[in-house]
Amino acid sequence: MSIAVAIVVVMLAIGGVTPASAQTPIQLSATPSTVQAGSSFTLTWRTYVVCKAVTFSGGPAPIGSVYPGEPSSGSIVVAVPRDAKPTRYRITATCLGGRVDYTATVDVTVRTPPPVTTRPTTTTTRPPVTTTTRPPVTTTTRRPPVITPNPTTTTTTTTTATTTTTTTSTTPSTPTSTPPTTTAVPDDGDLALDRDAIQPGEDLQATGTGCVPGAGVVLTSGEGIVGSTVADDRGAFTADITFTKVEPGRHLITAECGIVLTGQVDQLVTSSLGGSSTALVVLVFFVLAGVALIRFA
Repeated sequence: MSIAVAIVVVMLAIGGVTPASAQTPIQLSATPSTVQAGSSFTLTWRTYVVCKAVTFSGGPAPIGSVYPGEPSSGSIVVAVPRDAKPTRYRITATCLGGRVDYTATVDVTVRTPPPVTTRPTTTTTRPPVTTTTRPPVTTTTRRPPVITPNPTTTTTTTTTATTTTTTTSTTPSTPTSTPPTTTAVPDDGDLALDRDAIQPGEDLQATGTGCVPGAGVVLTSGEGIVGSTVADDRGAFTADITFTKVEPGRHLITAECGIVLTGQVDQLVTSSLGGSSTALVVLVFFVLAGVALIRFA
């Protein structure tokens, strides 16, 4: 065989057979290659030689090993911890063979996740609208009854034969009794008195409505306090009034219980002259009788 033929045979042999070293024994890739902390990426590998096991090292988290057996490919999902340091990590895949170990590397970059922005919640509260209504102030004036005294009657009798003069004097009767009791039902926001006029020492009662429920009631006349009580849950009250001074005339009574109520009463002072008038009539009769006896004696 010539040298030329030998060279051709060798070249054909070389061209028909691809040595194992011409291919990469193991390939490794990461998808995606840039991730955020707290997310994950997929690691894909493929071997062209028989590996007893494929182990992984490096990276942001432990990955472990796989046992492919025959030359094959596979993938594995790798979770990136939330506290992973933002940097570039290199991951190495090692094919554990019989006499030679083959390796491949890939880089994965971890970034810090963007901050979570929370919009503040705006709460608008409208203030309550408060309406204050003042109760009306009512002033009630009551006129006292008019008392007309009885007229004085004088009777004179004259006799010609016997001079006898009889004088009868009738003193007008002065009312000594208390005026009739008047029971008045007050309107809302009114002060009513059970009498229009009283004698010194007599009782007087006031009734009022329209007060603030549960408020204290103070009744005054002039510059002094003449009574006090407490309004009930409906704003009504009843109180006794006592005058400590005898002052004839009309008295204004004021009740303060959250509102102001007023009323009037007359205080009467009378005197009785009935006894002295009767004695005077008897004395005049005896004097005239004596004069008549002297004249006819």
